Amino acid sequence: MKLMERSITQPDHRAGARILVVDDNPGIHRDFESVLLENAVDEGLEAAERQMYGKAAAPAVLKPAYILDHALSGLEGVEKVKQALAEDHPYHLAFVDIRMPGMDGVETITQIWARDSRIQIVICTAYSDYSWEDLVRRWGQTNNLLVLKKPFDNIEVTLLASTLTEKWSLTRQAARKQVEMERLVARRTQKLLELQPQALPPEALPPAGPDGPIASEELPLVLLVENDTRVSSQISQALGGAYRVIEARDGEEGLRQARETVPDLVVTELTLPGLDGLGLCRGLKRAELTSHIPVIVLAAHAREDSQLRVLEAGADYFLAKPASLPLLKTRVDDLLLARSKAHVGLGPESALPPRNLTANQADAQFLRRAIEIVDRHLSDFEFDVEALAKKVAVSRRQLFRKMKAVTGGTPNALIRAMRLKRAAQLLKESQMTITEITYAVGFSDLKHFRSLFQKQFGLLPVDYASKAHAGGIPQMEPATAPLRAGE
Repeated sequence: MKLMERSITQPDHRAGARILVVDDNPGIHRDFESVLLENAVDEGLEAAERQMYGKAAAPAVLKPAYILDHALSGLEGVEKVKQALAEDHPYHLAFVDIRMPGMDGVETITQIWARDSRIQIVICTAYSDYSWEDLVRRWGQTNNLLVLKKPFDNIEVTLLASTLTEKWSLTRQAARKQVEMERLVARRTQKLLELQPQALPPEALPPAGPDGPIASEELPLVLLVENDTRVSSQISQALGGAYRVIEARDGEEGLRQARETVPDLVVTELTLPGLDGLGLCRGLKRAELTSHIPVIVLAAHAREDSQLRVLEAGADYFLAKPASLPLLKTRVDDLLLARSKAHVGLGPESALPPRNLTANQADAQFLRRAIEIVDRHLSDFEFDVEALAKKVAVSRRQLFRKMKAVTGGTPNALIRAMRLKRAAQLLKESQMTITEITYAVGFSDLKHFRSLFQKQFGLLPVDYASKAHAGGIPQMEPATAPLRAGE
């Protein structure tokens, strides 16, 4: 086919961004060629312009140098992606038609991302075959996906190609710099550790004081996914004094345990039977329940491409094996300390929206959904943590651990804080009595409500209302829950 030959014979094509078009209609491929291939000149139009205006046309604006490849089916597109990876010349961007015989666009994209999750994807469709919610349920929240309606506009295609290929390049550059920084930090940390005396074994440590953990259940939970029992035993012993450690032998079991227990952190081997460490990491980061969990990946080979793939899959740290156990322990400590510090500023008057309370979009979506559900049931006396867990479709324990990790607070604290915040809003802005407000926000005991309100706002409800009506209390934010860290 001529359009296939044309992309192969483009000169100097390793200098340009690589784009794949997957569509069963050859005419679509020709359209993309006319829009994206550089310096396409229509001689007929040029001659007409010279005849009309009596002068040469203005110099053509040079387009970016793209390498345009074509596939007439989803299966062929997936094979081209595999071949590109084998050649170490991956695609930056793929335009994928949603309606194709055999493997349709959704399955094609699933197969492409299973092989290379870095590729930016543009879905091309003339019909609403799938809603955006359907796609999110299939792939999770992703910033690597856009939709282009057919018939497409040339300017839209040009801008998408330019923006998304540049995004791919910048993301890769950032990942490379992060790898370099990680190497530097690892070398310096190792030198510091070598200068320090060896830590005492766990059994030699003194018992915890009154401010320390009073039960093993309160220790942070670490999920270790490692198929080498000798290595997993060494790591478990190194972490066991400060953490509860549960183990899995492969990626599938690790993903299942992570969903069931919602650990504080995951340490995984890169090479695992079945689902490997990259697949495990992507599964954790794309699922709403586990998206917040920090992940450390261990690999026997510290090649730069391995580190890039690990970081692009969403991992927080990469450590080469055999890993220094003190260094691994330090990494675990640092990640969990950073998460706990992120919750310090969430005081009783916090009214930050979910996007400011969370580290990623999936966490923000989870928290926003929980807040919306609680808000709809504020006047229901019987709405509690159990009811919220059912509405969010998780177990009570999963909800507790997810909420604790994302906000630093508990589900019960979220419900109570939202009720009190709404009560304060009603005291300030309505003519309702304190008794009416008490019942309107889901409290059945007036004395209990007064006590909790005074603890939260430093005033009894009657005094708060008087001060608010006198203009002594600032205008409140919209009824987003205040969260008290650590409750």
